[in-house]
Amino acid sequence: MDEEDNEDRIIRERKFKIDFDVQLEGVDIKNKTSENTGKTKQEKDEALGDIFDPFQVDQDGGPGIVQKDGKIKNAPVRDIVTEISIEGERRINWSIMVTMIFIYSIISFQVGNTFSPYLATIILIFLAGFGFTLGEIWIPKEKMKMLGVTWVIISMKVLYGLVIEFRNWNLISVEVLVLLLIFLVFINLYFAYRHNHDAIAAQSTLVLLAIGSTTGSVLGEQGVAGMIFISTIIIHSLAIHRKSGNLASLGIAASNLWVGMHAITDGFKIGELVILKLDSSLLLFLLLMSITGLNASMAAKFAKKENWFSNAFKISGLGKPGLWGVSISLGMVGAFLSIVANRQDLGYALGMVTFLCTAFGGSYLRVRGVETNRIIKPIFISLPFLIILLLFGKQITDSLLFDEYDIFTIFGSILTGYILLRDQNSVSDRVLWIGSILVLIILVSLVPTKSSDLDGDGGVLLLTLLSLLHLGTAALAVKRESPALAGVTVLSPWVWIILEKITEEIIDTLFIVKNSTNWSNSLELEVYPLASYLSISLILMSVVNIKLGKNNVNLASKFLGLTEISATIRDSEIFQLWSIGLWLPMISIIIICQLGGFNSLTLLLVLALLIMIHIISEILNHRVGQKSNLLIIITISIGILQWEHGLDEFFIIIMLISVLPVLYGNVSDHIHVGMSAMSVPLLIFTFRKNISNKLSNTEYLPDLEISWVALFCTTILIIIYLKKAETIERILKSTLASLFLIMSVIGLTWQVDPVLPKYLSIILFIFMSIWLVARGELRAELKTINLKQHRIELANIQEKENKKYADIENDNAIKQYDPLVASLKETRKRNREMNEAKNLEQLYISDVSHRPIIILTMLGIVFTFASINALISGQNALILLMVGLFASILVAIAKYRSKSLEINLLHVLGIEIPIAVSICGLVIIHNISHIGPLSSNTEMLDISILAIIIMELVIISTFYQDNLIDRIPVAIDWFLVPLLINRIVGTLMNESLPFPFTVNPFHEIGDGDNFLQWGFPWILLEFLLIMALICDFWIVNKREKRYENSDIRSNRGVRNLAVVMISFGPAGILAAFSTIRQGFLSKQTTTTGMGVLGIIFAAYAFGAWSGDILEIVPKMTLIMGIVLLIALSATSKFGKERWSMVLVIDSHILIIGGLITTGYLNEIYFSLLMISVSTIVWIIGIIQVRKILRIWGLIDLILALLFSLIFVNGIFNQNNILILLSLIAIELGIIGWLGISNEKELLKD
Repeated sequence: MDEEDNEDRIIRERKFKIDFDVQLEGVDIKNKTSENTGKTKQEKDEALGDIFDPFQVDQDGGPGIVQKDGKIKNAPVRDIVTEISIEGERRINWSIMVTMIFIYSIISFQVGNTFSPYLATIILIFLAGFGFTLGEIWIPKEKMKMLGVTWVIISMKVLYGLVIEFRNWNLISVEVLVLLLIFLVFINLYFAYRHNHDAIAAQSTLVLLAIGSTTGSVLGEQGVAGMIFISTIIIHSLAIHRKSGNLASLGIAASNLWVGMHAITDGFKIGELVILKLDSSLLLFLLLMSITGLNASMAAKFAKKENWFSNAFKISGLGKPGLWGVSISLGMVGAFLSIVANRQDLGYALGMVTFLCTAFGGSYLRVRGVETNRIIKPIFISLPFLIILLLFGKQITDSLLFDEYDIFTIFGSILTGYILLRDQNSVSDRVLWIGSILVLIILVSLVPTKSSDLDGDGGVLLLTLLSLLHLGTAALAVKRESPALAGVTVLSPWVWIILEKITEEIIDTLFIVKNSTNWSNSLELEVYPLASYLSISLILMSVVNIKLGKNNVNLASKFLGLTEISATIRDSEIFQLWSIGLWLPMISIIIICQLGGFNSLTLLLVLALLIMIHIISEILNHRVGQKSNLLIIITISIGILQWEHGLDEFFIIIMLISVLPVLYGNVSDHIHVGMSAMSVPLLIFTFRKNISNKLSNTEYLPDLEISWVALFCTTILIIIYLKKAETIERILKSTLASLFLIMSVIGLTWQVDPVLPKYLSIILFIFMSIWLVARGELRAELKTINLKQHRIELANIQEKENKKYADIENDNAIKQYDPLVASLKETRKRNREMNEAKNLEQLYISDVSHRPIIILTMLGIVFTFASINALISGQNALILLMVGLFASILVAIAKYRSKSLEINLLHVLGIEIPIAVSICGLVIIHNISHIGPLSSNTEMLDISILAIIIMELVIISTFYQDNLIDRIPVAIDWFLVPLLINRIVGTLMNESLPFPFTVNPFHEIGDGDNFLQWGFPWILLEFLLIMALICDFWIVNKREKRYENSDIRSNRGVRNLAVVMISFGPAGILAAFSTIRQGFLSKQTTTTGMGVLGIIFAAYAFGAWSGDILEIVPKMTLIMGIVLLIALSATSKFGKERWSMVLVIDSHILIIGGLITTGYLNEIYFSLLMISVSTIVWIIGIIQVRKILRIWGLIDLILALLFSLIFVNGIFNQNNILILLSLIAIELGIIGWLGISNEKELLKD
């Protein structure tokens, strides 16, 4: 197909897609997808609500779903990004109010510790009265209501704190303290009912539980249990009276967590709050069972009520769970604490699990619509017998094998199973997969595992039970066609092992740090049972994926606001079941192997099984996903495993086995990826010195010679490539990959002893090079010339058509529109090296360019070997000069050949690709030469050679060009930016090059040798920088005159900042002032901001060789930052809002830098100044309605507080804390007031 037909086809296809929305009336078209509507419709679970479900199947017509053709059938609902964008201000205000409550609570405590009792009492009473007054003023106003409620809550907390301080001051007894707290609870409830707001009543919930624990501590364990039970009843009664889902959910969560805290701790005391450990197992069992029953009934009663926890989940973008789901989930956390505290007694712990399942399972069924009597009747019939069993169990079970808790568990499990299985149709898939995860957690937590050396089973029982669990979820997934259960089957075997291994390693490390014995509760999973378990999991994964593998695991579905990004993530299929079934097991295998969970045999077995499952599925077209992603994941994983554990020969064979089937069917698209992947294990063997973590049982593996294995595998891939090379359109990637592979095998063979593979690898390289030279470049040049001639013919035809239409003197004639012309004009406009086309012929050949593959390949080979030599031998100015001259000759040949053939070379960032590759290669060689063992960062003659060669190459780039006014800025950028990157990278790599702003070129200038190696290179480089600056100043003025009426954006800010960082002073200060001048004249704020920073950087550069200048630079930096901050505060008053952003950026950089360099980072001045910065930036963000500044102010405040706690000396001094908290409270008060007052305007931002 020729060029014209190809372009016409593309236009027709686009037009067809655009005009595809055709209305066909009266035509009966059957919708195939309608047949499955009932099957794919999402099941609604009223109990759990709308939670974030990673296994939810996206419906094609769902809101916000991007179709494969890029269309959206239905407008998206609010997602997490849109929620943050629209509702962010309201959430920030809520966060501020919550923080204010916390801050003022600490302030009240600090006042009590800082001042005398009488003065502190006066201050706290005044603060409480002030808060009540603001509440009375603001609560009646709808817009200010929440701020008023916040102040009432603050006032109550201040009063609670004051009463506790009375006890700390020994002014009252514990009994009086309890009475006063109860009195304040009534006051609290009075204000809650007066202002009719649950938030005011909420804190009384925790106070009641605290009173229960404190009061009960006087009466012992029975008193604690009784008071907690009574407090729970009071809390739930309050929720029922107010008909409040907020208080109900809070009571459910708080009561279980409170009991769990008493169970898992050994008892502690916070002020006057005494927490006793519940040592009586029967008492704890009965207490938790009673409270669980209360909570289960409350959750069912208020299941459809609104509550804070559900709204918090909704705000975070994780859906909106129902009150039952969120309350029971939080309550289960507290119950789980009690279970973990008694995990040594398996029957006791399982008994707790049983009554939790009974109570919450029955509650769930009630919410799902099952009649109450049908649920509670079997429970009430069985409950008395179970309680009698617990109370008198020891007398009953003395002669039995099981104790009372074992029998309770057995009968309780039968009761629970009967209740749930009888109404199993009411159980949703979501509950099943969440339940399976809970069962997994319980099994891992409770089932004991011991090493076989300690008469244990090595984890066989646990892994067997888990295998049965996964088998059950897999069977249910296939039977119910449930993507949720399929996802659990794929994910859970690997996720829990990763989490367990990492947690175990962290805890062991902490024990070692504390000089304690190892953690006794760790899981002992031996290698062969673990490998068997993982193999079973892989087989189950393959079965499930073959049946349900096309279901996307919707981990990113709520990010619909970024529609293009979310569509890209979806199309990449990284979260699709098949993809997760590859990269997650790979990560798990790497972690497990690193932590000693495998030997060499089990590692190769599990890894080979995983890869073979995916490869065979790919060949049989069962697998969903891109082949390139499959290869990349396998390559990275094998590379990590080989680097850490060796087994090189086997990983090379596994890599070949992985690559060959992927090439099956379409070699052209994946051969370069396959050859690149094959190079990885070869390079790892070549460059790895020692194996850090050798695995056991390697003696059972066959002994293979790695050089022959590598040569054999490489030859197979090269033969496949050469056989298909002539059919590959874009040969560059595959050519580079093949050469890279051959060089990798050459490097490997020369690292080992056998001689024959060394010469065979070189023969393979020579053969490959001859083939490339003979068949590669000529074909590409002829193709480019033919394309250019065709475009010229098209241009001539178009000119004739234009003349024909120009002869028609009818103004109403329809004019032609050529989409190719429009596209090429846009292409020329985007490219910096192109100016406006002089004629149609020049326009038509705008995108016709030649890529000199062979020259690029030769440059790559030369640069690779030169880099290796540089790494081994260190810097050598002569070799760098020779490589530079060789590259210059090749560049000149490429330029001359392209000129003689009248074709353009391909451009990269505005410059011809051979020049770009040459500059980058020389920079890499120079950097590598300075990191080797024989390098030096004081011999800098080679940097002057590098600068001269780069200058020469960019000058060559301007040859044969007719638009120098556009080409010269590109050439200047390509001179400065590579030198800047070279300097920065060299600095970061063990400071192999001198750090910017630290060069003193006049150090020991009298020494001739030292001057040649140190002073002369820097002075020469400075001269070249000044010349570049002069050229830049001249060409920018020329461009401004020529493009006076056009929007010409300059890179001068970045360009001259590069000069500042390379220079040792003079060129840098010239660049800074030149940048500021241009920025002010052209009103370019960013350019001006960079110029201001450039002054400070240049001053530091001068300070490297002038101590007097260096002494004043830190204070000058801080003063300039404060001046810019003051200027920022005045931008709104003088109408200079456009300068706000650059002032914020520069002031932050200068103030933070000034604080660090002056040593004020450890002083309280740091806290005061950074809080002031936060306040000003935040206020400016509100006044100017700029969201980024408001977010920045919030981040400033958080970081200021965090860094103050870490770095500031004496921050915990009572006076410093009080001052710091007062400033924060004042800032939050002002921001909260301004934010709520201007909420309507801010929401529009």
